[in-house]
Amino acid sequence: MRSLNLPRAVGVRTDPSGEPLAVQGRRAPVGVDGIRERWRIDDEWWRVPISRLYYDLVLEGGRAVTLYRDLCTGRWYLQ
Repeated sequence: MRSLNLPRAVGVRTDPSGEPLAVQGRRAPVGVDGIRERWRIDDEWWRVPISRLYYDLVLEGGRAVTLYRDLCTGRWYLQ
């Protein structure tokens, strides 16, 4: 058995303000058509800090994805 919906590291191209412009696909980057929602999670500061900025995106072609940036490491993940 394995967990479903585990985050996967992904390459993201951003604009100067840090908003995602394109997400690395299997073969080539896929542009972001729109950001439907964004939210931030800061939790468990008493153990290991978790600080993430989430984006609910619509990519070119209409695919909806949830992406987040780990604000502690700067890495991007596809949820």
